[in-house]
Amino acid sequence: MAPRLLLALALWASYSSCSGREVPSQPRVWCWAFRYPIAVDCFWTLLTAANSTRPTSVIATYRLGVAAHGESHPCLQPTPEATSCTIPDIRMFSVVPYMLNITAVHAWGVSSSFVPFVPEHIIKPDPPEGVRLSPLHGQRLWVQWEPPRSWPFPEIFSLKYWIRYKRHGTTRFRQVGPIEATSFTLRAVRPRARYYVQVAAQDFTDYGESSNWSLPATASVTLGK
Repeated sequence: MAPRLLLALALWASYSSCSGREVPSQPRVWCWAFRYPIAVDCFWTLLTAANSTRPTSVIATYRLGVAAHGESHPCLQPTPEATSCTIPDIRMFSVVPYMLNITAVHAWGVSSSFVPFVPEHIIKPDPPEGVRLSPLHGQRLWVQWEPPRSWPFPEIFSLKYWIRYKRHGTTRFRQVGPIEATSFTLRAVRPRARYYVQVAAQDFTDYGESSNWSLPATASVTLGK
């Protein structure tokens, strides 16, 4: 176990036994591989005491495997008070899960959360970018977009996409996909109508889950005459 973590737990045991205060709530932790296969990024929220004047520091470590005796490594944090960390150089297609340990050191105690994960199971790309619309003749609308910039190797680790769209003034979306390219032509759209279009991405091999929907794009001109 990392020396910093051992020290934090020892201080917590001494503090809690002397003060009689309740143990702090565990951090709520989640991880996403939106930069697969470069890294896994993890985030957490903390319950802070109302009367605490010191910032909460967090010790973030991980190991490959759930066994407690495994070698721990630091999950890289920008600062000790940060609410995120990065696990670089992940092992692809490992049959052994990672185990993340987030230990929050408060002025009023210490709390830990342990999160196991397999990188491929938590793939979730960021939304596609640069969605743009071009009206075409024959009641068609050409939709184009780019892979998210955070997805490092789209030529090797391909993405597939879904489009959802609706006409201005309506509430129901229509959806098409999956689409392997970064453009698609919507057909049979209504003349002289304005459309809202969003795009989502997912790992081509169906690992993880799809991204959130992109920011909406709208046709800049009316369709047809």
